Amino acid sequence: MRRLLVEIVPALEDIYSPRNEYSKGRLISLISSLITAFYNVFITGIFYTGFLSMYGISITGVGIVSFIPYIGSCFAVFSPFVLRRFKKRKRVILASKILFYSLFILATTLMPLFVKTAHGRLVSLIAILFIAYAEYALFSPGITVWFYNFYPAENEKRTRYIYLNQMFSSVMSSVILLASGIITDAVRASGHQNTIILTLRYFAFALVLADVFAQSRAKEYPYEETSHLRFMDIFTVPVKNRKFMLCMLLMFSWNFICNLNNGTFSYHLLNHMQFSYTLINCMSVMYTVILALTSGMWRRVLRKHSWVKTFGICNLLWVPTEILWFLTSKRLSYMYVPISMWQNLLNVGLNLSYANILYMNLPGDESTAYISFNVVGANVCALLGMVCGTWVVSLNADTPFLFMGIEVYTVQFTCLMRALFMGIMGLVCFYGWKAFTSEREIALVEGV
Repeated sequence: MRRLLVEIVPALEDIYSPRNEYSKGRLISLISSLITAFYNVFITGIFYTGFLSMYGISITGVGIVSFIPYIGSCFAVFSPFVLRRFKKRKRVILASKILFYSLFILATTLMPLFVKTAHGRLVSLIAILFIAYAEYALFSPGITVWFYNFYPAENEKRTRYIYLNQMFSSVMSSVILLASGIITDAVRASGHQNTIILTLRYFAFALVLADVFAQSRAKEYPYEETSHLRFMDIFTVPVKNRKFMLCMLLMFSWNFICNLNNGTFSYHLLNHMQFSYTLINCMSVMYTVILALTSGMWRRVLRKHSWVKTFGICNLLWVPTEILWFLTSKRLSYMYVPISMWQNLLNVGLNLSYANILYMNLPGDESTAYISFNVVGANVCALLGMVCGTWVVSLNADTPFLFMGIEVYTVQFTCLMRALFMGIMGLVCFYGWKAFTSEREIALVEGV
């Protein structure tokens, strides 16, 4: 612990400081990340799945609801043409964020009071989520462009910045996740569990307003966007940047793989495996502990092998865990803890390496077009992953069946699919990392 503090304190002073606008912007970004980590606990993940389940939405319905945001987010293709109308974008971007969360949190929470049937709730939820994400997609790329000005240019400093943001956000979310999970399970027998989940969602909206206030304190620099950008430029301009496009193909593929069972697997753990909120949340909390203990190791791996090759190594080592998930039934529920621990270790490397892939070959000019291309492509591929995974899950939904003597649910077949695709991605990244990497970083890695 002492060694960890000796390493972190100087990095904090170097990266986060109110002394100049750039380090102050990074400090604001950190504060925003902490608040976001706080309220995301209550409106995403296992609590979101619990919220959907309490209103009678089935595992297939959860899958459908989960891919609607990706459809709405495709409206980011129009973002450059909306944003370029504003020389100063801060206010309109933050107003859009408030509107988004008003729909995502308040409207969806209040809607079941007026719509009584499970089918009606599902349809209403789909409509609200689509409107919310379509509206926010027009403005949210502006946040990335705005705060990208505060990213450290130097590679090692950027690694520390990404690590520290993830570290502090994970600590925040872990503490809240663990405490809220214990409270939610404790009141299950009393019949007030649903009330707790709804109350936490209203509290989350109050935190959203605090997050918006924090972001409003960051300085907004002039934008380099050109007014002559055409609609097709969003697709044609990035294509001319070969290494950026290869990074996008990597990100798009990853979004497809990740979303094969996004949402539906949490439903599986909560309803099929009947794990408690506390147990599931404890495994999520262990990510923070492992992040703190292994961050130095992963940063050495990044320096030695590059961002992309590290990403590939983590993918290859992850494959066996997906196979084990397929084989795990209620009779083998004890496998949950060791599998989750190994995945948490690999998640540290995955998250650190993936966080910089967008920025590896991102040019300074026309960055909104590049980021919009990324948002659209990532969401389309995430949607395809969701649709594919939901179709597999819907084949037998909540009814288990015997497969080679093992009782399995169809959602577990998405684990086998993830194992196959992650194996392919891991091999491509491990052996072809130079194709994605700038010449400057290749020289740094080979010089180690």
